[in-house]
Amino acid sequence: MTSRNIAALLAVLGAALLVLQWSIDRPLWLDEEILAINLRDRGVLDYFGPLWLDESAPLGWLLAGRASLLTLGTAERALRLVPVFFGLATIATAAWVGRRWMTSIGAVVLVLLCSWGQWLTFYYVELHPYSADVCFALLLPAVAGWAVDAPDRHDTTRRAALFWLLASIGQLFANGALFVTPACGLLLIVAIARRDGWRQTIPVAVAGFLWLATFVLNYVFVLRHALSSPYLSGVWAFAFPPRGAGPIDTLRWFGGTLAAFAGKPGGARIGAFFWIAATAGLALAGLTGRRVAWFFATVPASLCLLAAFRLVPLYERLSIWAVPALYVGIALLADFAFKTVAQGFSPAIAALKGCATKNSEMKTAAGVVAFTLAAFVCGDIVWQGVTATLDLRRSPQQNRALDDRTAVRWLAARKQSGDIWMTTHYGVPAVWWYAGIHEKPILEVSYEPPGPRCRQPIDLAKLLGPAPRILVYLGFRFDDVPAGFDDLLVAHVSRLGSVAGYRPVDEVGHVLVIDRLGQPGSPTTLSQLAGKMGAAAPSLRGCLLIREASVSTYDEPTSLW
Repeated sequence: MTSRNIAALLAVLGAALLVLQWSIDRPLWLDEEILAINLRDRGVLDYFGPLWLDESAPLGWLLAGRASLLTLGTAERALRLVPVFFGLATIATAAWVGRRWMTSIGAVVLVLLCSWGQWLTFYYVELHPYSADVCFALLLPAVAGWAVDAPDRHDTTRRAALFWLLASIGQLFANGALFVTPACGLLLIVAIARRDGWRQTIPVAVAGFLWLATFVLNYVFVLRHALSSPYLSGVWAFAFPPRGAGPIDTLRWFGGTLAAFAGKPGGARIGAFFWIAATAGLALAGLTGRRVAWFFATVPASLCLLAAFRLVPLYERLSIWAVPALYVGIALLADFAFKTVAQGFSPAIAALKGCATKNSEMKTAAGVVAFTLAAFVCGDIVWQGVTATLDLRRSPQQNRALDDRTAVRWLAARKQSGDIWMTTHYGVPAVWWYAGIHEKPILEVSYEPPGPRCRQPIDLAKLLGPAPRILVYLGFRFDDVPAGFDDLLVAHVSRLGSVAGYRPVDEVGHVLVIDRLGQPGSPTTLSQLAGKMGAAAPSLRGCLLIREASVSTYDEPTSLW
């Protein structure tokens, strides 16, 4: 086997790993359920307006997901087929980039990073557009670099037109394609002008109007709804530089945020090493004639500029589209350093005879340091990905320590006519997805600390009406309710009847059935049911806010009943 084929073999192994993770068939979790509800319960024409539950996704990606659902059904594997496809395409693109512009060392590093990077591989098998973001954000700079490397003007024009065509198609499937295109397209035009003259840029610029027309349609039908959403603006406000901050405070914010970016979604434990390796690799490759490096360098630059202008949040999965370009930088550094060290072997041998120059010794030493840095960062990222993927403590039937599928189906199997569902705010989409969007009523319960609103006591019995039983699901409730909320809720509902069924579903989930027609039992708490403590009363002060869940008011402030 030739050294060139090693990267190809690793790409095949990475693809096999991805398929294996997809086959595990984990249950959906909150964000996936929200997208799945839009795919299942809304028609194609609805995708041209605001999505339910303040969700947003590219139009082409939604249509592909809808087609997959209608063709293959609503099982988790069928739903995640589109994200997996783009994950496989990302690995294939990484293999092509490595083979086209790097030696076998750089190609191996890039394929390893794109196949084993912890957060890339995580989102390859999640029902999100993030794998498409990653794919196009890797592909488009590569195609732009491929265009300027063409041997003649005709090929350059043809390849540049292909770039704009892929960018136009890409923005319908991935926001990452939209974000990287302007800087890449501008650099492409400048590079062609410097080499062939400005006259040769006219057909390239004309081809760019296709992308511009697609962008206008994309904005009208999709982007404007996300940009005008008060909920999304409020949720992601923290992921932008503080308003009114001076230059020093803004730079300090970027420093802290980019350091966090290196860990998630970058997958590296030492942020400084990650950024030094990626930046040095892109710069050294660009300065030594590999023009494609400058196109990849526009990606992190676009990431910072879009955040600075408060257009795109710089936060974890929303900025994952910039990760592959930085992985290219790390691979280019390994490639450059290895060649430098290899070239230094001859002077090193000559040094034994007293003939080596001090300059060659310094170059060799610098190459060794650079290669060590690249190897360390690559090894760190791959190790984090391997350990996360092969974590034997993680149950394949859980997703983020939850199993909404088992919990809701357990309750649905026991549901009788007239029963009422009760869950937390973030548990509502789980009921809508796994039990059905037409399951009504679903009471959404939240917590209110002591204050004026708690002085209006809720007549829970009157609110429930003649409902014979209450189906309670305590699922996703990590950041919206305080400790003790579970006991407070169960203490209230258990006063209305006996606990006819209880089951801990996963690490944090619980389901229980309250029978209002049987002989009422003594009030209990979740801690007592789970056997965690004695019969102590719940210590959390405050009250419960309850309302009927609705897709039209899902993210509006909770009202008191």
